[in-house]
Formats: sequence, structure tokens, C-alpha cells
Amino acid sequence: MTDQPPVSPNTPASGDSALKQAGATPLRPADPGRIGPYVPLGLLGSGGMGHVYLARPADGTPGLAAVKVIRPEYAEDPRFRRRFEREASMHARVHSPRAPQLLGTGFDDTLLWMATQYVPGLNLADAVRDCGTLAPAGVWRLVADLGQALSAMAAADVVHRDLKPSNVILSPQGAHVIDFGIAQAADSSAITSTGSRVGTPAYMSPEYLREGRCDTASDVFSLAGSLTYATTGNSPFGDGTGVDVMHRVAFEEPKPEVMAELAAADPALAELLSACLAKDSAGRPTPRQLLDAAVAAGHGHASSWPEPLGGRLLSRQRACEVLEQASGERTLHFRAPAERVAAPAPSLVFGPATPPDGQGASPQTPLATGSGENSPRRSRRKPYLAVVAGVAVVAVAVSAFLLTRPERDVPASASPTTSTSTAFDDEPTSASPTSPSPSEKEKEPSPRESAPTPSASSNATSAGDAGGTRATPTDEATATSGGGSGGGTTPTATPTKTAPTTPAAPPWITQCTHYSGTELTQYGDKNRRVTQVQCMLEKRGYSVGSAGVDGQFGDGTLAAVKQFQSAKGLDVDGEVGPNTWGALRSST
Repeated sequence: MTDQPPVSPNTPASGDSALKQAGATPLRPADPGRIGPYVPLGLLGSGGMGHVYLARPADGTPGLAAVKVIRPEYAEDPRFRRRFEREASMHARVHSPRAPQLLGTGFDDTLLWMATQYVPGLNLADAVRDCGTLAPAGVWRLVADLGQALSAMAAADVVHRDLKPSNVILSPQGAHVIDFGIAQAADSSAITSTGSRVGTPAYMSPEYLREGRCDTASDVFSLAGSLTYATTGNSPFGDGTGVDVMHRVAFEEPKPEVMAELAAADPALAELLSACLAKDSAGRPTPRQLLDAAVAAGHGHASSWPEPLGGRLLSRQRACEVLEQASGERTLHFRAPAERVAAPAPSLVFGPATPPDGQGASPQTPLATGSGENSPRRSRRKPYLAVVAGVAVVAVAVSAFLLTRPERDVPASASPTTSTSTAFDDEPTSASPTSPSPSEKEKEPSPRESAPTPSASSNATSAGDAGGTRATPTDEATATSGGGSGGGTTPTATPTKTAPTTPAAPPWITQCTHYSGTELTQYGDKNRRVTQVQCMLEKRGYSVGSAGVDGQFGDGTLAAVKQFQSAKGLDVDGEVGPNTWGALRSST
């Protein structure tokens, strides 16, 4: 018997509570249902490289994994994928209790992913924010644990390159380093421009910023910045992400007020961290010397974390134990209930990936043959099948009309209605079978590619095409609704109401046709992709600056993109990737 409280199968809310306590949030509709051999349970976080999911093995094997899914603009670059695999193999060479074990990598369909052992705990940034700075004893424990981690990485010839507070995990068992290896792949990718650096400026090393050189001594510098933050709540060179912070790190000494606070807390610790922050990498202590310094200071042995941090870490560990014990069926409800979409018709419209209905029954249950209590179910499905067949015929007719009509939109005098669609308006389109490859990103779209297309006519609609609704002539709307001039004598084939009429397609769909792909568009770009972004933002009511639609991604465009992302609940990073492209082109 364990002291863990039992999980009752009749209380599904306990799983939701455990998910929250484990540090994850419910899955969103756009999140994958399967990542390689793993089933995601919740979202752990998002960053510049992609999303990280809390997942369990699909085959029921015990244990939880942190599965990082790389952003599409990186994953679609073959050179990045090759570098990513090499760096992941380096991760596999690191064997230390202070670094999670690599469980596997893969490139399935459009998902490039890497799975590591999940360490239940809080990252150092969250721990300081939620529980306050650490006392010197806790920081010395970090010196010992992280010195051990860097020693193991150095022995395997692995450089982290992005060691910062959010990449240090505190658990009841100690401190651990996570998320290393990928920074090397990103920094060497063709996607990063000449002279760019991957990482967090406040915790980069001076030689990396000045020369692009990064080694174990660089990791020691970054570690010292993280330990200074743990002690004082501030990085040694101040906050920010701009050029000013990079200049301070590369050429100036740490801020005197921060180092004075460090010295007041523990002079010996301040002396050690000052040596680690030396501009000359040759003068910094080695990882082994960090560990020796902790032992000499009397802090080489493990000590308990202070409260309230210790209680938070223990609670998170117990929540993960609950998730490990939960059955696969009971974890299906972890996807946010408010975001589940119920189909009004039988689920065969959506295919096998449709989630279970509100009662938990699978929509793909085979029909029984023969008589008895199942016979009414069989007969009741006939009208629905007829409706589905009718919708398919109308979709084909609409597609034929749109493909053979003149290039311009239908006259304004035609009374439009919306065509049938299985797309979810609140779900950004992120996967596109026809998205341009990086080498084709400046390809001039043809008139046919630029013209808005109906999102409902095919499941292969590009993420760059207009999502949502599409105007069709009145006679086709009449055929869809079963109405006409017969005074109601013609029986309808569906119990639902006639499709309502809606206005014509919005201006950001019909008037912005400069670019039809989904290539990453970001600050500093000057091309048709920027013109398309600016056009859609202007048509939606967002100002892109006094210059207007000029094809240059400047401060005004950056501010407009962030305002739009915030309004749509997207990651507010100012970059127009596949999700933001899809949301911009959505009819809502």
C-alpha cells in the first residue's frame, strides 16, 4: 500500500486537478492527439522553439515524458532536422541524475519531436517568482547539483548554450538541467540569419555574443547568471531582451547593486559567482571546481528545500503519481471541455479522429445487423446519410462553379449564403499540405492561388487559403436548403433549419492576395509576405504605422501583430508563423 490517496474512477475531476498540480494546462483543439509513441495529456509550456507536452506512453508503459514539438518553420528545414538529430544523439550520451534521460526523437508527418523523462518540479524562474529568492544554503545546493550536471555534460562533450533559470528544474530530489542540445541545432540552422544568436540575452556569455563561440566555460558563465537570479531575483546584467542588455553582457561589468546584494547574502558565494562571470573565459572555474567549492563551503550534501517551495515540489510529484496511475480512458477528458466541438450530424463527416461525444460513447460504433432493439438506430441513420450525401453533391457543384467561374468575385447583386464547412473557426490552421517550402517562400502566387477558395470543399485546403466561409449564389443556396418557389410542397431532407444568409467574404480575405503561403514572417523582413500581413491587419482595423502597407516589417507592424495575437489568444511573440497566418485569414 502507498500513502497516495486512491483515484476513484467516478471522480474524473481528480484527473483535471492532478493535471493542474503537475504544472500542465488542458490540451487545445489544435494540439496533436498523438506524438510518435506518446499520447499528450496537457501542455507544459511554449517557447521560441515550439511547444512542450506532458505525455504518457501510448502502450501503457509506466512513466511520464516531456515531449517537445518543434515549430514548423524549423521542422520543415532538412538541414535543421539533420542537426537536430545529431544534437539529440549528444543528449543521449549524458548520463547524470541531474539531467533527464532522452527517451527518443522522431519526425512523424509534420511533427518533429523529442521526448525526455519528465522531472516533476518547478523551474527556477517560477520558483523564485512564486516562492521568493533562495537562502544561501539553497543556492549552494544549486551550485553542487548543477556543477555535477555540467561536469557530466563536459565529459560527454556537450554544451548547453541556453542555460537560464527556466531551464533549471527544482524537484524534491534536487536540481536538474533540461532542454540542452536543441540550441546548437537552431543556431546552425539556415533559418537563423547571419549574425543572429539563439538564447536569452541576459544569460548569454560574452564570447558567444561577440564571436559566436560557446563551450563549457560559456555554460559556467550562464550558470552564474542563473544563480545570481536565484539569490537576488535579478540577473547580474539587468533585465531586458534588447541590444542594450547584449552590450552590457559583452562589454560591461555586472551591475554593482546586484553584486552588492549578493555579497550581503553570502560573501563566499559572491566571490565564486564573480569569478564565474569573468569576461575572460579562461579565468572561470570549471564545473568540477564548482562542486568542490560547494563541498568546501559545507554544502556538498543534499538539503531540503525551504517552505513554501518544498511543499510545492512535493505536491507536484504526487500529482504526477496520480497521472501515472490513471487509465488511458480516464485521461481523454483532459482536453479542455469548453473547446470540444460536438458534431450535429453523425461523426462520419469528421472521420476517425473525432473525439468521443458528450456521453463518452465512441461515434464510430458499428451498426448492428438484424432486428431487435438496435433496428431503430439503423433506420434513424438513413436520413442523416441522405443529408451527408446531399451535402457532398452540393460541395462538388460549388467547387465546379468556383473553378470555372471568372477570376473576379461574383457580382454584389448576387445574394450570398455560406457553404457547408467542417472547419472550426476558432482553431488556427497549422498544417498545410500545400505550404511552400523554405526555398519557395518568395514564389509569386498565381492568380488562382491568390484568389480565395472555399475551405469546405476539400480536406486538403492550404493554411494560406481563406478559412471559414465562402459566398455562393442564391440558386445553390436554394438547392442546399431544399427551398424554392413550390410554396413548401417539396418535403425537406433534414430536420434542421434552412441555412441562414451571411454577408460576403470579409475584406481581409477578398482584398489581400499578395501572398498565399505560411512562411515565417518577422521583424525586419521586406517582401510580399509582409505586404500580405499588413494588408490583413489594416483590413481588420489594426494600424501598422504611419507608412501603412509598405511591405516593411517595422515597429508599427510588430505592435499590430502582437495586438492581434493577444486578441486571438495566440502566443504573443510578434512573429507571423502558421498559427497566426491561419488566424489572420480566418473569417472571424
